[in-house]
Amino acid sequence: MTNIYAALEIGTSRTVLAIGEAETGGRLKVACHAEIPSTGVRKSQILDISQATQSIKSVLREVGRKQSATGDSITVGNAFLVVSGQHVKADPYQGTAQVAGSKVSADDINEVVRSSQLMSLPRDRELLDIVEQAYELDGLEGIVSPKGMSGRVLKLDTLQIHADKNRIDNARTAAAEAHLEIRDPLFAATCAADAVLSPADRRNGALVLDLGGGSTGWTVCIDGYPVLANAIGIGGDHVTSDISYAFQTTQAQAEELKRTEANAVVGADRSASARVKLPGFSPLMEGKTVSRKALDTVVNLRLKELLSLIRMDLEDRDLLHRLNAGAVLTGGGAAQRGIEALVAKELGLPARIGVPLEIGGLEHVPNPASFAAISGALVYAHRNYEEKSFFGSFFKGLFK
Repeated sequence: MTNIYAALEIGTSRTVLAIGEAETGGRLKVACHAEIPSTGVRKSQILDISQATQSIKSVLREVGRKQSATGDSITVGNAFLVVSGQHVKADPYQGTAQVAGSKVSADDINEVVRSSQLMSLPRDRELLDIVEQAYELDGLEGIVSPKGMSGRVLKLDTLQIHADKNRIDNARTAAAEAHLEIRDPLFAATCAADAVLSPADRRNGALVLDLGGGSTGWTVCIDGYPVLANAIGIGGDHVTSDISYAFQTTQAQAEELKRTEANAVVGADRSASARVKLPGFSPLMEGKTVSRKALDTVVNLRLKELLSLIRMDLEDRDLLHRLNAGAVLTGGGAAQRGIEALVAKELGLPARIGVPLEIGGLEHVPNPASFAAISGALVYAHRNYEEKSFFGSFFKGLFK
């Protein structure tokens, strides 16, 4: 039986559902996906459960419609949840175990792994992931595999990613009302990193910026594993609101200006006209224009503010100089014109748009970077559940 997984993202701008299928040979592909504009969500949090439920129902119907058109008949019963927003945090935690014999055994490793899972969280927080980093044996750090090594005290460094439990419960409630069970909640930025970074990127040091509508998340991978995960409540919707306020337009007009005309770097479009016509068909809008330079300046200022805060975080943790593979941009904001150049300038790093590497089926998607997080959730599911013996029987009841 082919293994099948689903992932759901209830974002500020859109609700996305994707179905992943493990093909013969282990290659994972997106068999079907759908997206619709979100309702009842603002700044990466659900404000109206009934509206969010309707968004989930709509995206489920769209997936069903697409499958019917291709002759497929998979009914989605559960999905991994992609979580974003400023409420997501990450803390380091170290597990410790005494080595039973003179050399580290498999039992000792299992014991230190268990110890690393004992970090206490406040009742209002929910654990999203425990990222295993490197082992330490009697003060020797950076050990990848300690089995067979001589020593007495074994330690394991981890990064514990957690989020506001109430916000995740709200997503569970909205999904349950749409007859969809939520599996593991996962952080969008670490999912995006899973999807777009190569092993060399992870070793050499890479920053993944997941540019969402209501928030921006980032993950740093060094020496092969994540060492930082963080988020801030600034995203593409804030840029849209700035444009709307500056030029007295509707949100829809501002979004269209941002998407089709604005550049993150002021003066980059030297061959373009100096003024931009406002979108819309109202007689009141006929002939109304705004300065291209002013438009670009509004976008530039908000994005520079965002990048300055991210740079401060990286500098405070002494990580910026270790990012030899540069910055990789994902999320809907990666489609903003000029964003690569602005990131490179503000962070002093080479920057590129991230494309999912470990998963197929997105070759014809206009902006594959916007599917990085949900692709990474499917990769996570495939990697962590395909070898579990209960997998087949468990999912047969949920995917029919």
